[in-house]
Parts: sequence; structure tokens; C-alpha cells
Amino acid sequence: MSTGVSLILDYNYATSQVTEHESEMSASEFMLSGGDGIYTAMRTVCHGTRLFLFDDHLQRICKSHSVMLSKDGSEKQRQLDTEYWRGLLAPLIRRGLDRFGSGSEHDSKITVLVDRHRVAIQFVRLLGPNGLNPSCWVKFVSGRRDHPEAKSLQWVHDREALEKFIVPPINEVVLIEHDSKDGPLRFYEGLSSNFFVTRRVSLGRQPEYLNFQLLSAPLDSVLLGTVMKLILLICERDGISVRYAPEFDALESWNGAFVSSTSRLVLPVSNVIYGEDNRQHKLNASDPLILHLLDSVRSMAREKSTKV
Repeated sequence: MSTGVSLILDYNYATSQVTEHESEMSASEFMLSGGDGIYTAMRTVCHGTRLFLFDDHLQRICKSHSVMLSKDGSEKQRQLDTEYWRGLLAPLIRRGLDRFGSGSEHDSKITVLVDRHRVAIQFVRLLGPNGLNPSCWVKFVSGRRDHPEAKSLQWVHDREALEKFIVPPINEVVLIEHDSKDGPLRFYEGLSSNFFVTRRVSLGRQPEYLNFQLLSAPLDSVLLGTVMKLILLICERDGISVRYAPEFDALESWNGAFVSSTSRLVLPVSNVIYGEDNRQHKLNASDPLILHLLDSVRSMAREKSTKV
């Protein structure tokens, strides 16, 4: 078992050699060290024995690689489909988990960096019960992500200046921006998460969560995270209303909110901070719709995971 903060594996395309070393770098520092390229972040479930939504991450790597790296002629000649990435990454991830996570009761966050010369993989242990926190605070900051269709490492560098706002008790920064010069102020996504809002739209329906509607940024305006896709599938399955109308000015009508990501899964938001004077607004972290989505995602962890 690794004794460092993280374990890093490096695979060199030219030599096919794999090196490994322990590191004190956080996941954010690891990505900032990656230079130009793409990335994805996945996690284990079931005490480190399975990879959550592994196929979705392989598809993301394929798409991001096509968008960000396939401009080079030599890259275009290579057939880098999901099976290529599965054959390359699965043994590396298994090796890392054997070194880092074997015998641990905690799950791990696995960050994969890909460029034209190498693949680097970092393993970081997720702390807390099942690697989860009960709720969080978020701060709204003006800004918007360029090229949300791909997980480019350029975004990791672009967001670095905004990460200064993430100080306790704030867990995440969510971007807000006017959709046009005179348009309404809208919320988009977190620096490393998707962001959702709930609001009550009816009374008396059963189960109780059906009395709430989910609000989301339009899918073409944010990176469609793997957990976000699962949440939308659950909503479709359970008849939950989803509206792609992320009006920030309607904050007073929000009942609850949450962020979703590989490491957080579904994390309720208890408080939001916004404005130059850091106004604070409290939300219902026990919102029935949020708790239903959280339970549904957790219960699907094994079903939507792969043994590596």
C-alpha cells in the first residue's frame, strides 16, 4: 500500500515503459503539471474494487482526444477508439490500484492525463464515508468555460485564478454570466463539477420528490459530466421534470442545489455566497429531490461500474 499522498504512473508511448513514484501533489497540482493535452477524472466504488462509469470515461477520452489532439497528421492515422484506450488504461489502473489501494477501506480518485508523448495517471485516496461529504458551500463568480465539449488541460490552467475563492467553508466555485448583453444572469457549472438547482412546482404528489423540478444549464453550454449524464437518465426513468433554464436572478425561488462530479457524486449545497459584498443565501440540503438523486446514484454504483 502506498504511504504517500498520491501515486503517479507514467506510460511513455515511444518506449512503452511504465514508471511510478509517490507524490505529495494534490489532484489539482497534478493536472497543472500536465501542460497541453486532455484529462478525465474517475473514481473507484465498492471499496476500491470497481471503476465507476469506466466506459463513459473511455468515450470522453476518445471525444476529447479527437477534439484537442487529432490536428496532427500522425495522430489522425491512429485508430484511437474506446477499445484502444481500454487496452492501454485498464492494466495501468489495475497496477496503480494494486500498489496504492490494496487493502484500503477507502475509494480512490483516478486522474488520467493524455498528451502526444505519454499517459500519466494519479491515484488519490478519497476520505470520509465512501469518500463523500454531507453538504457544501459554493461561491458564484463571473465567468464561463471555453470549449466545454472537451476536457482540455487548458481549462485547468484557466481556472487556476478562480480557485483562490475556494477557502473554507467554500467547497466549489460556480460560474455565472449574462447570456447576452441585456440578457438574464445565468448559472453554468463549477470549476470541477456540474451544478443543479431544485424548485417546488406542485404539492401533494407522491413520492414527494415529484413535487420538485430540476434546473440545469443547457447541455451545449457546459461539460456534460459522467455523473450529470447519469442524473439525467435517472430523471427520465423516474418522471422528474428537468428544465434547462438556469436563471440566477430566480435565486429566491430555489429550494435546493447540488454539485455533481466523479469524486463528489451528488453533493447537496447548504449555502451559497454571491455578489461583491459576499451575500449569503441558505438552501435546503435535505431537499427531497436531491436526496432521491443521491440515493439513486449511490445504489447504481455497482451496476454502472466495471471490475478492472
